[in-house]
Amino acid sequence: MDNFSISTIDDIAVVKVDIAAATLRDSQGLWDKMAADSIFDQPKIIIDLTPCTFIDSTFIGMIVKIFKKVSEKNSFLKLAFPQITDLESFRVIGITKIVECFNSLENAIESFKPGASTPKITIDQKSLYHTIADTKKQEKK
Repeated sequence: MDNFSISTIDDIAVVKVDIAAATLRDSQGLWDKMAADSIFDQPKIIIDLTPCTFIDSTFIGMIVKIFKKVSEKNSFLKLAFPQITDLESFRVIGITKIVECFNSLENAIESFKPGASTPKITIDQKSLYHTIADTKKQEKK
């Protein structure tokens, strides 16, 4: 559970996933940490995936399970994930259609403020194409 830390910013519980690759081996640990620290009882939660560069489908599935648990409590879950290079799994699962996603922790926090118009991440076929094209351009430099 050392890969997960909990903090409170304003009135928001922030769960930081402090690993480069979040995979099957980490998914149950995230659930256990959130349960042990009573995070599911918090009204506003952000899972901060900013250190992650890869998240497998099992870990994404755990995020969906967490979303369902949080929704049962009438709470709100948001994600921050600016560095993830493999967005295809996110697109296939449609995570941005059920959970608000942001490219920084700061934007996710800001989005909880009344009247905030913080831009969200959307992952569809068009945005995925642009992300892949941008990555290839960066690799050529």
